[in-house]
Amino acid sequence: MEQNYHRTGLINWLVLILAAAAAETLSQITVSTMGEVTAALLLLGALVALVAWFQMRLAAREDAERLEMEDLARHRADSSLFAESAEDAFPARRSRISFERWIVPTFTILLFAAQAGATWWFFKRYQEWPTPRMDPATLGSASFAGIGLMLLLLGLYAAKLSRYAGIRLLRPGAAHLVLGGLFCFITAGTEIAVYAGYPQWDRHLTLVGIGILGLVSLETLFALVFEAYRPRVKGREERLIYESRLVGFLGQPTGLFSTAAQALDYQFGFKVSETWFYRFLEGAIAWIVLAQAGALFLSTAVVVIEPGEQGLHERFGKPVATLDSGLHFKFPWPIDSVERINTRAVQTFNVGFVADPALERENTVLWTRSHYKTEFNLLVASRDQSTNAADADQTVPANLLTVSIPIQFIVTNAANWGYNHAQPARLLEQIANREVVRYLASVDVDRIMSNGRAEAALELRRRIQSAANGAALGTEIIFIGLQDIHPPIGTKDIKVAAAYEQVIGAEQEKEARILEAEGFANETLPAAKAAAARTVNQARADSAVYVNDASGRAARFAHQVASYRAAPDVFPARNYLETLRVAMVNTRKYVVMPTNTHDVITIDLTEKLRRDVLDIPLDPVKGKDDKK
Repeated sequence: MEQNYHRTGLINWLVLILAAAAAETLSQITVSTMGEVTAALLLLGALVALVAWFQMRLAAREDAERLEMEDLARHRADSSLFAESAEDAFPARRSRISFERWIVPTFTILLFAAQAGATWWFFKRYQEWPTPRMDPATLGSASFAGIGLMLLLLGLYAAKLSRYAGIRLLRPGAAHLVLGGLFCFITAGTEIAVYAGYPQWDRHLTLVGIGILGLVSLETLFALVFEAYRPRVKGREERLIYESRLVGFLGQPTGLFSTAAQALDYQFGFKVSETWFYRFLEGAIAWIVLAQAGALFLSTAVVVIEPGEQGLHERFGKPVATLDSGLHFKFPWPIDSVERINTRAVQTFNVGFVADPALERENTVLWTRSHYKTEFNLLVASRDQSTNAADADQTVPANLLTVSIPIQFIVTNAANWGYNHAQPARLLEQIANREVVRYLASVDVDRIMSNGRAEAALELRRRIQSAANGAALGTEIIFIGLQDIHPPIGTKDIKVAAAYEQVIGAEQEKEARILEAEGFANETLPAAKAAAARTVNQARADSAVYVNDASGRAARFAHQVASYRAAPDVFPARNYLETLRVAMVNTRKYVVMPTNTHDVITIDLTEKLRRDVLDIPLDPVKGKDDKK
């Protein structure tokens, strides 16, 4: 019977080796990442089964040696010879002790390194793996299912044998066989999903497998640490440190009930595991799980499409209908499936740059500093070209510009967006890049950087929308931003943007000085013209005054001569008196009378009101009668 145990352990190791090789070959054919993880798990299980089988052989040799020594002791009367050299008489026992003391911990350390290294390697390559192939998916699913069935049957047999016969060294290999079989069945399911048009399930389940592999490596590490501080009790069977309880639980979940029963019995203080309810629960747990799985399966027949969404109803991967918002019913998964597409959400992609949230928070945008993670330079035409008809090979001048263009769009036709192209968002981005490159190659660099941005945005929107309609993408371009267009930053030695800023600054300074001179001229010339006109008019006025005054004097002199000739006595006297009157208007007068006269002269010395004041017209005061 012991030979059967050894043979079973050897068969476990060989089957795990062959299964790992077959899984690796199939994963290379089908490009299945889950198959890669399954092959790695089977290979690590083969290592564990090999060490367990070798340790089983050492334990069997020790048992055979012990029985032989007991038989010799019964047939010999004097056993003092064996008592004196007990250590030398049991070489198999010493070999087993040395193996468990040195080889097993060393192997466990190497096993942890292999598990952790495989976890890190798979996780690092997770994003780089290609999409599984659809052509060999049927071969992969059938092959993995066959391997899984073989591993599961052999593992269950080895697990039952180790439990009933008490061969604990069969448990590690049996647990890896069962878990490897389950992983093979999962891989077969992913191949079926790939064939049905759902290759993403392979990546999702691969991530779960990588997580399980990482947990097993952590368990191995904790087992090593706890083994170093575990108290040793003589005569007590030690636990295998390379045996994973997590693998045993995943491979044989029925052991969870016994553990739960023991915990409940300990907590409540009586045999809870012997009550009718626990017995019923233990017997009906499979039906309860099946009922929950059935309810979950039937729940996939109900679909709720949110407002602003449309659903693409498919049956076995073929389009059935387009669902609007509301409650809908369908056949359960995987017969029917619904892909939701948001037709109201504004989606954005960028042309010419890769965004960096940390740099985009800066308020100041300078040409000489990069404010994106990556910026691309695009060719732009230039009209600065020396025309020479004789030079037929003259090249068209071009410039480089860093153009950052955010483009926003919405989905208007969910069916076209979902079915006409495999990656519609990627195709729309490529169309936008193509149209931007074509347009910039046909416009002038100075115009696109100055007053031509609004026109360029409208033209780019028209071109991209026309190309998207031609590709039947079912989208509408709603916004194109051209707010960030500037020369390339350049290199450390050649600073293009800084040089361009110097040129622009010089041009602006020149324009400022020209405008300043024009303003000074516009202010000075009219003032000078007004001063000249004022001087000329003043001279003309003075000339007219002098001429008219002279003319008046001459005319008055002529009249005075005539008056004098007419009255030679009166004219001088009158002029004399008139001169006195004019000269003495504001002068106080004194009249000196002769003393030898009896005349009485009355002089009114009161001040008189001015004539101009007396001549002011006044309105008459209106009486009562006048008011009526």
